[in-house]
Amino acid sequence: LQGSDQNTLEEAGARIVDILDQEATLSDFTPDSDPRQPEVIIRPNPVRLADFNLTIQDFTNSLRTSVSGVTPTQLQRGTRLVDIRVQLDSNRVNNINDLRDIPIFTNDNRLIRLGEVATIETGAAPTEIRRINQRQVYIITGNLVQGANLGSALEEIENITNNVNLPEGIRILPSYAKESNDELQSSLPILGGLAGFLVFVVMAVQYNSLIDPLVIMFTLPLALSGGIYGLYFTNTPVGATVIVGAILLVGIVVNNAIVMVELANQLYEEQKSDRTIGQPSRRDCVIKAASQRLRPIMMTTITTVLGMYPLALGAGDGGEFLQPLGIVVFWGLSLATLLTLFLIPCLYMLLHEPFNFSFVSSKSKDDYVPSFDEEENILTDVGS
Repeated sequence: LQGSDQNTLEEAGARIVDILDQEATLSDFTPDSDPRQPEVIIRPNPVRLADFNLTIQDFTNSLRTSVSGVTPTQLQRGTRLVDIRVQLDSNRVNNINDLRDIPIFTNDNRLIRLGEVATIETGAAPTEIRRINQRQVYIITGNLVQGANLGSALEEIENITNNVNLPEGIRILPSYAKESNDELQSSLPILGGLAGFLVFVVMAVQYNSLIDPLVIMFTLPLALSGGIYGLYFTNTPVGATVIVGAILLVGIVVNNAIVMVELANQLYEEQKSDRTIGQPSRRDCVIKAASQRLRPIMMTTITTVLGMYPLALGAGDGGEFLQPLGIVVFWGLSLATLLTLFLIPCLYMLLHEPFNFSFVSSKSKDDYVPSFDEEENILTDVGS
């Protein structure tokens, strides 16, 4: 809460804490400050000080000398200086009445008492006065109950506080948790897009092409959809660790598509350079690449998923902090790998041969081109 009057702030804060204790079910709240502590208030009387030709500075210097002492000079002891503190005997001041008897000397060396020029009373004061933008604030802290998530708790608090009538001049500031949560959720698309763009640029430079990077980048929505499903299935809120896990997933999941596409391109280039083979087929190359890379893809995926499984369970001390990261990587990589094995070959053929995309040969009998072995058998038959 923010306002200009400390007493009004504390009254409004105490009332809101009571309301939250009664209505909030996902979090517990306490004031983030200690109760007011007793204090002694000394108010100088300017008129009486003027009668004795004293200033506020003279008054405070005398009071400081009596209570805490002053250091007017130092004494040299060998190579070091020792402070000389002038202070009234501490046994002379034990209660408020003793404060009234503290001696004060006027400029003409006349002795008067503190009680003659000031009023002394007791009161209570806050242990700490906090300010934000030069305005006093009253901070209320909350802890989530077992099994609650931050997003639901913030929504519940907002609904409760919207129905509270605050005194004039008092307003509710958004909590640091809400601000950071909103910033993280708004930065997720930016960070994810930046990570995907950098991955795409690196692959485009390496392949010197845009088709193969597009094929590989198709694994990203598959992986992110798996991570989102995992968060939804486990009822995990989006936080900083989720963003880190999503960025980590982007770098891991493209590896499976890279090894498959790279082998398919190598096989295609080998077929092009081999004159004994007729027209090279992207379909045959990608099917062969998928079958040959099935085992290494499954081995790397299984080892990574099993390594993330304890983290996804939140096992160990402090495991709940990194659990969202493990959930995103575990579910995202699992689903992306299964879909990659089937969809990447289809997309590879669709982009490289958009007009010849078919698992069944569409060539007519007249368009048939015999292979090298078939040509040799035909020539042998003709010769005989």
